[in-house]
Amino acid sequence: MKRAALIGIIVLSFLACLWLLLAWLSETESNYQPADTNSTTPTNALPAAVYQPHSFTDGEVATYKIKIAGITLGKCTFRADLLDDNGTAQWRFTLKGGAIGGLVRYDSTSIVNATFNHSISYHTVQKDAASRVVDLAFDEKNLKVKRRLNGNPDGEVETKPNTLDPISVIFKFRELDLTQTGTVASHVSDGKGTFPVKVNVVGPQKIKIGDREFDAILVEPDLGNLRGVFNKDPEAKLQIWLSADAHRVPLRIRTKIGRGNFITELEDYKRPDSD
Repeated sequence: MKRAALIGIIVLSFLACLWLLLAWLSETESNYQPADTNSTTPTNALPAAVYQPHSFTDGEVATYKIKIAGITLGKCTFRADLLDDNGTAQWRFTLKGGAIGGLVRYDSTSIVNATFNHSISYHTVQKDAASRVVDLAFDEKNLKVKRRLNGNPDGEVETKPNTLDPISVIFKFRELDLTQTGTVASHVSDGKGTFPVKVNVVGPQKIKIGDREFDAILVEPDLGNLRGVFNKDPEAKLQIWLSADAHRVPLRIRTKIGRGNFITELEDYKRPDSD
């Protein structure tokens, strides 16, 4: 009996040491350099008909570590690009991520109109326990969105003016006036429903990523019953720490999945107008 207890203690001690080692190896080192306080707009002016972002810019790439219980399980990358589709300007936002050695993958592409106030299409390839391919086709004029699941029609729902998809809405958060705490509203659709988006601006905070401390603004979006990348525990908050500078880059995103916290932390950031 004593021997079994001793073996149990040794095993638990080994697992604890292993977890601490993995947590230490998972420490994020971010290369993000806060924008100059005088920097408010991108250096490359866009045509008048194209939305001029205050925070993100054409060609911006941000890479994050994905962590659960403090252990790095994978990485994901957000990218913003301004495209020319046969003479028509469109914004494209992508999220590509993988975890657990490729067992989990998430690849999403969002196309938004030039004025950045309504989605045109949304495509997601999800590989995990519930693998699926989802396509959304937005009809801005008639305020509808058609959904296809694994290539098959999967319904149609009504939308609202200024409706975005689950990826482009992240970039919309960055464009909001966060100088005042409070709640702002918009709409987002996943093809199953259209939901009002309420963003509670908690206010300024300081956070640490690795050994570096950053000034941030904490926002807590409420996306209703939205599915997809924002799936979370019904009782959990989605929290996003945006950099407290002109770029409003998400430094950390945290929510709850099952019994653990799902956290992404900014590791690498590239911005063409700052090269």
